[in-house]
Amino acid sequence: MAHTGNVVISGEGYDVIDCETCGFKHVTPIPDKLENETLYRDSHYDDGERDRLNYYERDRDWWLMSYRDVLSEIAQFITPNDDNTLVDIGCGAGLFLEAAKGEGWNTVGVEISTIAANHCRDKGLEIINSSFDADLTSLPENIKVVHMRNILEHVPDPFSLINVAFDKLASGGILVVGVPNDFNPLQEGLRKTQNYKPWWVAVPHHLNYFDFDSLEAFVSKCGFSPLSRFSSFPLDLFLAMGDNYIETPSIGRECHLKRVNFEWFMENAGLSSLRQDIYRAFSNLNLGREAIIIAQKP
Repeated sequence: MAHTGNVVISGEGYDVIDCETCGFKHVTPIPDKLENETLYRDSHYDDGERDRLNYYERDRDWWLMSYRDVLSEIAQFITPNDDNTLVDIGCGAGLFLEAAKGEGWNTVGVEISTIAANHCRDKGLEIINSSFDADLTSLPENIKVVHMRNILEHVPDPFSLINVAFDKLASGGILVVGVPNDFNPLQEGLRKTQNYKPWWVAVPHHLNYFDFDSLEAFVSKCGFSPLSRFSSFPLDLFLAMGDNYIETPSIGRECHLKRVNFEWFMENAGLSSLRQDIYRAFSNLNLGREAIIIAQKP
């Protein structure tokens, strides 16, 4: 497949192009699939940079609340019960699986990292320690939901991943796919007015760069029918207000906790439905740190 398009960012040994073939921005040259899988199998949760599992576990109650918001979106289309299986691809610390089990889903996680898979198994979660591909035959029948968040930006061939999800899902099943909302209006505005570098371009970890429109078009190209959009708190707002968490990581934790406090306030005030409405509204403005698309297999 030929990949052509305007170069939007260049770095050491790579370009990010707005690919006319794929319909979204991605790195070129595209790295080797085996090399990419080895990176996440062997070092993603044991790379010495940060304790990624603890990153989730230390805020576990907040993550569970956040995931319940997305599960309530899914429940508008498919009712959770023991007969309906939800598969979480790249399940990491397993918190989405925990939230889904709490809402009544039969759950299975697929995780390429042995460290993360064992972490989830220690919680009593059902985990398949593997990459998610066409050769994976150990998945259960009647998969009604495939959930993958913060996965597509990492893989050399996102089309293959979504096509496998399409094949594994039951007819009428739901795909939930979330990615960083990159090159969004706030990010571009910060580059233009305050000379921020494109901090969200993170090669070799992030290979593909989507926004809401390109993600929706992408899943449509793979045969899915988009149903709804959902977002998350637009953390870039803190940068616009002068909190430079890019250069000072400790400020990043402070900004994160402000977001957490805001969302707990909404929860404790009985305003969880309003919180969800806010993030749906952000998605229609291409705002929010994460772009989440819910789509259906015909």
